[in-house]
Formats: sequence, structure tokens, C-alpha cells
Amino acid sequence: MTPSKNHTISKIVAKAVLRITIILIALPIIVYFTRPEAMATAVSFPNPWSIVAPVLLMLCFVALLIVVLRTKYQSLEYNWLFVLSGIFICLYLVMFYSRVLSIFN
Repeated sequence: MTPSKNHTISKIVAKAVLRITIILIALPIIVYFTRPEAMATAVSFPNPWSIVAPVLLMLCFVALLIVVLRTKYQSLEYNWLFVLSGIFICLYLVMFYSRVLSIFN
């Protein structure tokens, strides 16, 4: 029995989103080692939800990552949930980095 076209697409998209998210998470590490004086600048979060919401999103992403890797991208529903969670993480990180980089300049 051959997998459906949608299953193959979900596997490819899930792997791509995983790689893009890893790259976006690694960017501050690269900046830290190239410009440590810029990373010493304080970034404040006045509202507690500005910390809680991204942490919950990251926990959901990690939980789905564990499920998707345990099943080796075989579950179609978990693949698409993982992709959706990864897209939200990527959008959040891009918005956060753009805000932080405007502080540095």
C-alpha cells in the first residue's frame, strides 16, 4: 500500500518547518557569540502574558515534536498539527527578533 500524496506532502512540510524553526532558534546564539555587548542590553516584558503565551506555545511545539519524531512522521494529523505549531513559533520569533533588533539599532 503506497502512502497518499497528502501524507507525503505533510512529511515534507513537517521536516521543512522543523528545520526553519531550529534555524530561527539558533540565530540568537550566533548573535550572542558575535556581538556579546549587544546581548547584554536588557529586554523587559511588562505583561506576564508576554512570557506565558510563548512558553506555552513552545511546550506545545516540543510535545508535538516528540510525538511526530516517535511515530517517524507517519501520522498525518500530528504532522499537520506540528506544522501549524511550527508556523506560529516561526511567526512569533520573527516578530520578536524584529522588535529586539529595533532596540539594538
